[in-house]
Amino acid sequence: MNIMLVSVTQRTREIGVQKALGARRRYTLLQFLAEALTITFIGGVLGIALAYTVALSVGRLTLYSAFAKNGEAGDIRLVIAPGTLIASTLILGAVGLVSGMVPAFRASRLDPIEALRYE
Repeated sequence: MNIMLVSVTQRTREIGVQKALGARRRYTLLQFLAEALTITFIGGVLGIALAYTVALSVGRLTLYSAFAKNGEAGDIRLVIAPGTLIASTLILGAVGLVSGMVPAFRASRLDPIEALRYE
């Protein structure tokens, strides 16, 4: 949400030009909402990739089996359950949507004249 608020602040003049040229509130709202969801999606994909990388790398470590004969059953095996993955993806999408709505509403409600005057 902070990234999107900074994005709205930095692009205030651009929003003013869009509105002065006839862009509707809906267009500006959807533009910033799509940007927020894209950032959320990329972060989610990177997080899932990192989780699988950690799970696979920890699973390959020899821990207990290095000290005991026939101790493979005592080694750590990390498994990412599909239900957990689905739940975390849904929560991530909801948080991204809510976090993107506040800056998107703020951007869509800017007055074009004030936005063009902004430094």
